[in-house]
Amino acid sequence: MNSIKLLLILVLSIGLTGCVARLFSKPEPIEIPVVTETVTEGEDGADDNYRGFQLQSLPGGWTVDRHPVAKWGMSLPTVMSNVLDSAQSVEYWEEVVDLPTGYKLPLKRSKVLFQVITRLTIETVELHFVNVDHIYSNTNHEPSHYILNGVVRGIELKPTGFPQLTADDVVKYKFLMTYGTPNEFVDGFHQYKNHETVLKVREMDNSHVQIQMNSVAVDEKMRTAIDDMYSEEGIEYQKKLLLRAIDF
Repeated sequence: MNSIKLLLILVLSIGLTGCVARLFSKPEPIEIPVVTETVTEGEDGADDNYRGFQLQSLPGGWTVDRHPVAKWGMSLPTVMSNVLDSAQSVEYWEEVVDLPTGYKLPLKRSKVLFQVITRLTIETVELHFVNVDHIYSNTNHEPSHYILNGVVRGIELKPTGFPQLTADDVVKYKFLMTYGTPNEFVDGFHQYKNHETVLKVREMDNSHVQIQMNSVAVDEKMRTAIDDMYSEEGIEYQKKLLLRAIDF
């Protein structure tokens, strides 16, 4: 009997000592597993969402179905050969520009009008050309001297039932979410600009959108030609060239 009591006392002493030791010992760190999620291309809601918001660069001319038909600086005959409906007539006119030096410059311009009808839109496209070479010499009057410097597009939305597309939808999803935040907002136009294109878009009413584009390089080429020929320095240089033909 006494031996049983001693055994019980010994067991209780060992158990109590272990509890006290665990109570005052430093707790072991708890490892929390890190769960990583790998998104692979092609999973639902992954790559497609990001691709939809990827910003694009401004077009370098007139594009149809994302294919360039008329690039900036392309000659009038070349553009007409690229267009399926090349039977369109070309309109030519002169724009008289008043220069700071007092001269009036007859700037040669031309345009071609196209109409593109799709399932959802009726689009009117004007391709604008300018003859920069004529500024240097009035003998440069052939169509090949006219180069593309601007595009004006008017888009009319057809009735689509439910839901009905609006001009605001076109501006929001085809421009603001394609090219990002505009550089400026002037006279109702959202205006974008990069090193080759100035693009302006606005809602005309609930079902009409207007887009205007200009070539930065061609406009700069035209300003350079005007400065070469009609600035005070340019005029003096032209006089010196003429004087070379006079022999005393």
